[in-house]
Amino acid sequence: MTRPATRTRFVPLPRRAGSLAARAESVEPANDAAHGAGWRHAGGASRGPLALASLADTMLVQFLRAPTFMGGIVPSSSVLARAMSRQAAGYDAIVEVGAGTGAVTRRLVADYPRAALTLVEREPKLARRLARSFSHARVRDGCVHEHVDCLVEQPPRTVAVSSLPFRSLPADVADATIAALERFLLADAERCLVQYSYGLRAPFAFRSPRLAWRRVERIWRNVPPAIVWVADRSQGS
Repeated sequence: MTRPATRTRFVPLPRRAGSLAARAESVEPANDAAHGAGWRHAGGASRGPLALASLADTMLVQFLRAPTFMGGIVPSSSVLARAMSRQAAGYDAIVEVGAGTGAVTRRLVADYPRAALTLVEREPKLARRLARSFSHARVRDGCVHEHVDCLVEQPPRTVAVSSLPFRSLPADVADATIAALERFLLADAERCLVQYSYGLRAPFAFRSPRLAWRRVERIWRNVPPAIVWVADRSQGS
């Protein structure tokens, strides 16, 4: 007697949370409305997987287009962002230059929601994303030296937080940017500049002898490890 044919039944295995397949199934096509609405926390900063994934993609694309201006394809770690934000405590206004994808911005907004916030970003696409994510902030599209007046006109107690890659910037852009930041710092004795670097040396040299760097913190949990520096007027200047 002939045995009836049997069918092999395939049962899909459950996917582990966090696996590539599971993440792929959970992501929907991104659009401007999603970035504009998104999930938000205090200060209007977008949260959620769609916004963060899209920002990472944008940073990679911008790095491939202009690597000397971006400095890297990985945003600052949350540990580095917190370390830089700690140096901004007690100021009435914050100017972030080279805001990029907003990795440091989100920490600043969370820590100091009442501080006046100005963001300067060279890449137009990133600047538009920042404007959507941080609707309460003034966003300036362009290089820092193109917005010197915006820096100088800030309140006396203003801190500038910079993620600019000075080591890789073209020489003419780096020189113009440093000159703009010097004007910002020299305009009032209460101002300071927060900057990180990946090497042991100070981020750059000031032309004015009235300004000096001091190293405040080493961040090992960053790729690569970084050092946070603060620049202000030297004592007695």
